[in-house]
Amino acid sequence: MSPARPGCGDPCVRPRGLLGNASHLLHRTRVDCTPECRLNHYRAVIAAAARFDTAFLTNLHSRRLAAVRGVAGSDVVVQVGIIPRWRVVLGHGATSAAETSLTMSPTYGFPIFPGSALKGVSASYLRGREDESDTQERLRRLFGSPRPTEQRDDATKGTVTWFDALPVGTPRLVIDTLTPHVAPYYRDGHTTGAPRQAPAEYHNPIPVRFLAATAGDKSSGYRALLTGPAEDVRDAATLLCAALDDLGIGGKTSAGYGYCQARWEELTMSERSERIMGQRAARMPEPSVSEAQA
Repeated sequence: MSPARPGCGDPCVRPRGLLGNASHLLHRTRVDCTPECRLNHYRAVIAAAARFDTAFLTNLHSRRLAAVRGVAGSDVVVQVGIIPRWRVVLGHGATSAAETSLTMSPTYGFPIFPGSALKGVSASYLRGREDESDTQERLRRLFGSPRPTEQRDDATKGTVTWFDALPVGTPRLVIDTLTPHVAPYYRDGHTTGAPRQAPAEYHNPIPVRFLAATAGDKSSGYRALLTGPAEDVRDAATLLCAALDDLGIGGKTSAGYGYCQARWEELTMSERSERIMGQRAARMPEPSVSEAQA
């Protein structure tokens, strides 16, 4: 990457080698020259994330399904299709070289829904149903124990395994803007614990750009896999679909981000075998380093 030059007027982000990976470009590359250079930085991340076509992703899902089947053994495998209704921001506050972050696959460089986030929002949705007599028992069985509010010595893992949701079609990222007001008030409170300035409308708002993931169209979206005992994995998939629709996932849900349509289907052994075998003839090689640099 060319060095950042204060006040430079030319784009200073030129991905080379591993920086063709959008995750590396976003999280390990710091650009502080000018607002235009930071904007070009995000544009480079968007271009790097969009280099995967549908054929490559189809084969990736087939390979992952074969691997999950090997892990699952006799357990049931459920596939959950997720389509964002608008935009999704996961990992917004995670550590990154940029001012804001986004959860992406470190291997491939496209946005993902981490399995931990899918599990967490499902557990949160179930916790909200305290009126049901078996809520605590289901929480312990599906998600493990002890729960955050419990004091128990007999720790157990949940019966369901949650795998990341990977994109189905070409991943699409967009540049969005957050405009914090009364910045001096929040900045002083964050650094000293006691703001020295009162919040006032004469403080200039400071726009902050960030990246968000979106489906792009109804034919694309994300696909997650869940495995476990039949009844438990079906219960977990139903909770996940309801949670994504009702609670949303990630940050800024109060502003409409993170809400998704989701449907699940149970894959039988024959369906899994047919999907795996049907993709072998069209299998594509991984992108080479030279392709990543392009």
